[in-house]
Amino acid sequence: MARSCSRTLLLSLLVTSFALFAGCTAAPNEIDKELLTPPTVWLAEPADFGIAAEAVEIAIHGEASMTGFWMPHSNGEKRTVVLFHDGDVNASATHPYWRFLHEAGFSVLAFDPRGFGRSKGTSTFRTWLLDLPHLFRWLRARSDVDPDRIALFGSGYGSLAAYWAARTQQCQALVIEHLPSLRAMLREAQGGGTGALDALGIGFTELAKLPEEIESEDVAERCQVPTLFVTADGEPARDRQSLLRTFAKHGGPKDLWLLTGTGQAPHGMLTYEGEYEARVAGFLQAALAGSTTTLRTEARKVADARSGNAIWEITVTPPAPVTARTAVEVCAVFADGTSHVANGWIDSGTARIRIELASAPLATTATLVPGAIEDPVAIWKRPRNARQLAATAIDASWSRIEKLRSGMLPPAEFAPLRKELTTAAAATPFPQDLEAELADVWALLGKELVASPDAQERAMGQALLQRATAAMPAKPALHVWHGPIATYGYHQEASVEMAKRLLAAPPK
Repeated sequence: MARSCSRTLLLSLLVTSFALFAGCTAAPNEIDKELLTPPTVWLAEPADFGIAAEAVEIAIHGEASMTGFWMPHSNGEKRTVVLFHDGDVNASATHPYWRFLHEAGFSVLAFDPRGFGRSKGTSTFRTWLLDLPHLFRWLRARSDVDPDRIALFGSGYGSLAAYWAARTQQCQALVIEHLPSLRAMLREAQGGGTGALDALGIGFTELAKLPEEIESEDVAERCQVPTLFVTADGEPARDRQSLLRTFAKHGGPKDLWLLTGTGQAPHGMLTYEGEYEARVAGFLQAALAGSTTTLRTEARKVADARSGNAIWEITVTPPAPVTARTAVEVCAVFADGTSHVANGWIDSGTARIRIELASAPLATTATLVPGAIEDPVAIWKRPRNARQLAATAIDASWSRIEKLRSGMLPPAEFAPLRKELTTAAAATPFPQDLEAELADVWALLGKELVASPDAQERAMGQALLQRATAAMPAKPALHVWHGPIATYGYHQEASVEMAKRLLAAPPK
């Protein structure tokens, strides 16, 4: 009787498993279509920025190819960085990345996988990975590339592909930022279940729809490439957790940089403008030279705190003696994606920084911050330029801005938004690219005011419409704003044209 029950249960599980597998294979492209969304617009060429480049097309077969830009550097000593972009942009939109890397002295290959940009074929995660050997054979065959000095840089879904390539193709350095987990996304899509059948369903979904070993966490122990992991405290917790787990298991030399007060990449290029580029370029230069910029940290519990937490001391040792007193930022990270940051100073040897923590950290890291300004409360602060100050001043307004753009902002909130923005601009004048980014906001707020029966409000509306038209960039396609929600190209143009029409023929 017991054997009969076991056989019935086993048969039931097999039938359920087969049904789950059949359901997954029936629509193998659902995940790809949902997550990989190639834009149709083409924005920038290297020539737009005075960079000499070669157009690239690598044939996979008659109906599929990879295309992009090869940007050699005359003084780059054949050092190469390959850019892997996210799933909602193409190589033409990644110009802030390939520009700073080229300026830092690297030859750069910015490519589009199958189905993106000018590449032929249909985009899927599977083809993205399986096409990569063609790309690397093309790269290693070039006389202006040193096959022993190739680095990869991946962002978003591109970081999944870059991590896979770092393990399966020859490279010497890797930078990944905003590393998602497709498994976690599938779990959320299936209701977040954690039971046996839920786990079984997720397993079959991965088997049917996703390339083998695309989950970075699963293969991290086998990846030996020196890697800089970049994450932000404002990106989705699910993705931050994925990156931290992969970092903890990574088998090679590794460094972690947590960007505080920052959203999903590429927001860090604004909140840490200048420092971001220097940190990434410095890591790549050192890794390709066989050295390191990573600070070694050791954590130990030294006392109990009255709050019930514990005091931990983080010892920080730089790879080379520090020649001048320099700010150091220590970060303790936990598996759930949370983190704690503490500031300190380092002179020449080691620094010991104490931090109160609720539990033992998953890992600790440290970052040198040259040029930091001493502060009596925070110990030190990062210097901020005009663009960063202006961007910070309107952080609280972005929710209203997005609602206004989508037509979801109640009219009663127009005036508070207008006041927030004008107050922020008066305190910190907006740079031209932020003015351009907000041109549609000025136009929509102005449109509401010029229809007012009040003469003073109509005059304010006219001024806002004029501000919108004046903000139009000379080359709209090259506009980029790395705010909490990144903008590539100029989607505000229609609103600017509306402002021009209203100025020419104001409402009566």
